[in-house]
Amino acid sequence: MILCELVNIKTIIKNKRKTRAEKDDYHLLQREEQVVLLRLRTGHNRLNHHMATKLKLVRSPLSPCGKNQTAEHILQACPYHSALRDTIWPEETALQKKLCGPKEDLERTARFALQSGLTI
Repeated sequence: MILCELVNIKTIIKNKRKTRAEKDDYHLLQREEQVVLLRLRTGHNRLNHHMATKLKLVRSPLSPCGKNQTAEHILQACPYHSALRDTIWPEETALQKKLCGPKEDLERTARFALQSGLTI
């Protein structure tokens, strides 16, 4: 009898929790988009900053504009990608929304990364 009550309580608690897919629209994306977003979110990517500081595979962590080539820099400030950035995000968009927002914003971020010509 007690075991049945515990199972019922666990079931009720589980049903109240949001599933992973409900927490983040990331799981609604295509596989290629998921890979790009995961790399941008974690910093484990092929941008110069990670390749130079963590993996020691390139000499300089800098972008062609002279700043550290990080996901934040590419998505928010790099002048080399400003035209594409302005096309994809006509109005200013926070980094948090670009990386963790609704599905439409995540798709825009993945499209930007893929169209930028950078190897992410």
